[in-house]
Amino acid sequence: MAELASTRKGQLVVRYHAPWRRRLLLAAVVLGGALTLYGVFEWGRYQGGFDKLAELQRTRELTVRVATLEQDNERLRAELAAVELARSVDRKAYADVEASLAELQSQVLRHREELTFYRGIVSPEDGVGGLRIQRLQILDAGVADHYQLRLVLVQSMRQDTVASGTVSVEIEGIRDGQLARLTLAEAVAPAADAQREALRADGLVPFRFRYFQNLEHNVVLPAGFEPRSIDVEVRSGRMTPVRESFPWQVEARS
Repeated sequence: MAELASTRKGQLVVRYHAPWRRRLLLAAVVLGGALTLYGVFEWGRYQGGFDKLAELQRTRELTVRVATLEQDNERLRAELAAVELARSVDRKAYADVEASLAELQSQVLRHREELTFYRGIVSPEDGVGGLRIQRLQILDAGVADHYQLRLVLVQSMRQDTVASGTVSVEIEGIRDGQLARLTLAEAVAPAADAQREALRADGLVPFRFRYFQNLEHNVVLPAGFEPRSIDVEVRSGRMTPVRESFPWQVEARS
């Protein structure tokens, strides 16, 4: 809109009133200043070694690298789990094989002992076909001072007669610093009534067999008694008594 104004000399002056032009000009100035400042800022960062495009590219590369490392990590975890599983299976298989091998070795040992036992009956190594003590075992009964005695008597198959007689068993050891001896009657476990009944009144163990006989007795040693050996004497009719002394060596029950 135009305005009419008069001067002092009476001249007429025409003035146009346009406020939007001022606003537009002000906005242009402000925008230009902002762009200039941003350009200066970016130029400064670029000059300082900061390139936004390069930074974006670097960020993308790092993101890809992180993703790759995570995938590699998961793959390695899976491989490690597979290896651990394989090792576990191998350990179990190895343990099973070891257990089977130990059992087979135990069976072989038992069969070898049985073979030696029966071979001794059929054909004694010393060539003597009479009555003899084949074996004495002292087995741990699982309770302190409790043991099981296993005595095996044999005679060769060459002898076609029945062997009979008695066995005397004495345990020799130290008690209160002195040498002491226990008869089988004194050492038989109190609860072993059947074994006590098998003993004669004089404490001897009767036997009667053709080829071999196992004699088993559970014994309990008194407190403070330290066993050292077992003396066994076998008597049969007019035969010369068979005497043997065995060291006190306890075996685990199989």
